[in-house]
Formats: sequence, structure tokens, C-alpha cells
Amino acid sequence: MIYAQVKGGQKLHLAYEAGEGRDDQHLIKAGYISDPICGRPAPEGYRMTINLPLANACKRCLRVYAARMVAND
Repeated sequence: MIYAQVKGGQKLHLAYEAGEGRDDQHLIKAGYISDPICGRPAPEGYRMTINLPLANACKRCLRVYAARMVAND
């Protein structure tokens, strides 16, 4: 997972990096990053990506991430 910002001044969203995905059928290709896991579109790509959150992440992304972690246990 990586944090990505769609436009300046907005919250950071969680996205899948290359080789990651919801399951084996939805893996991201090398050199690409998925749309945010909260469902928000990123039609023009991302402004920046970062490994650590510098600010609060999108609450919907965090909720989806937590739900997927509980489902995998």
C-alpha cells in the first residue's frame, strides 16, 4: 500500500502498488498504481505518492483497509 494525493491540498488516499491487489485476480501491473481503495477516481493520475502519511489519510480509505484486514484474518 502507498499513500497518494490526487490534487494539492487534499487528503492522502491509500492505493495498491505493483504486485498488490484485493485478490489474485486484481493484481496491479508493474509501473502502475491503482485508484484509491475508497472508490474515488484518479483520472489524471496522482500529484504525489509517499510511503508515510504526512497528514491524515482519507477516512473512507482507512475504513475500507480495516475491513479488508478483518476479512483476511
